Amino acid sequence: MKATFPHLLHLDIALGVLYPNLGVEIIIPPPITQKTIEIGVELAPQNACFPLKVTLANFVEGIELGADTIFMAGGVGPCRFGYYGPIQKIILEDLGYDVNFVLLDHPRYGVRPFIKALQTMAGGRVLSSRVIKVASLAWKVLRLSEDLERERRALRAQVKDPQKLDEIIEGALERLRTVDNEKTFQSIKEETMKGLENLERKETEDLIKVGIVGEIYIAQETKVNFNVEKTLGDLGAYVHNSVSTVEYVLHTLPFTRSREKLEAWKLAKPYLKRFVGGEGIDTVGSAIRYAQEGFDGVVHLYPFTCMPEVVAKSILTSVSKDYDLPILHLAIDEHSGEAGLVTRVEAFVDVLERRKKLKKRKLEVS
Repeated sequence: MKATFPHLLHLDIALGVLYPNLGVEIIIPPPITQKTIEIGVELAPQNACFPLKVTLANFVEGIELGADTIFMAGGVGPCRFGYYGPIQKIILEDLGYDVNFVLLDHPRYGVRPFIKALQTMAGGRVLSSRVIKVASLAWKVLRLSEDLERERRALRAQVKDPQKLDEIIEGALERLRTVDNEKTFQSIKEETMKGLENLERKETEDLIKVGIVGEIYIAQETKVNFNVEKTLGDLGAYVHNSVSTVEYVLHTLPFTRSREKLEAWKLAKPYLKRFVGGEGIDTVGSAIRYAQEGFDGVVHLYPFTCMPEVVAKSILTSVSKDYDLPILHLAIDEHSGEAGLVTRVEAFVDVLERRKKLKKRKLEVS
């Protein structure tokens, strides 16, 4: 079995640690480029979600490199994510690709199919001590990769040399790809955190704080959102992203729950009392949390025509008014351009900086 899977930020690093140790050969799709997007747009239905198009292209590029099996996650309605796998399978079959499509659907659709798919993805073993040990290491790698990105967002506007910051983070991520034991993992973690602590800081005062909310794929995959986090950081903003693959997995598995998601759902309840699919409730609740924590603004990232996020967007209008919280909505699809997005982000940051200065002057006068 030679398996491929879709890109999602640094998921490939964790899976690259997991599968070789399970005796499963994986083929990581090439990095997402404009060519990838063009392939997905050509093959997928025109009105399909943008993430469906990009991940479909990941599969095609992986198959062209020799993959004979596809690993894909499933979802529940009313978000269209649940349709991604079945639609992509049909498209690949129509193209003449003879591949085994393994869909890890949500357990609520049936525990047996979930366990069967999980077993296939684990190379035929699920609860062996070997699988548990390797899965634990891969999970730690995934968490650390997210922690490193969290540090990068927070520090970019504070350090004197952002390029050095990137070098440390990227170097650590590359080293994590070859981790095969706990000792090496801990060494990489400790050395990287020490390197980040030693970075020379600027004399920053009253940095604007911007939170990111939205659909899991668009809000995390920097290759499709034009790395809006870097743009914000380069403009002098402290950035925090509420969307996390780790938290998504914790909330999806049968026996675990994400505290962050539960908190967000509780905060959103006065505005949105029922599940609308995807990350709709999380988007509303996380925006409220940012407002309560004193953030200056929020960037809402989502695929164009995404129903759960369109619902969230309409509700965020009330949240913005009630909490005096500026929110920039950015819908991303194949027609989006980096120049236009950067211009909107720059204007948004200018507004936040003026508001912050105005509030400070009012406090000084009073």
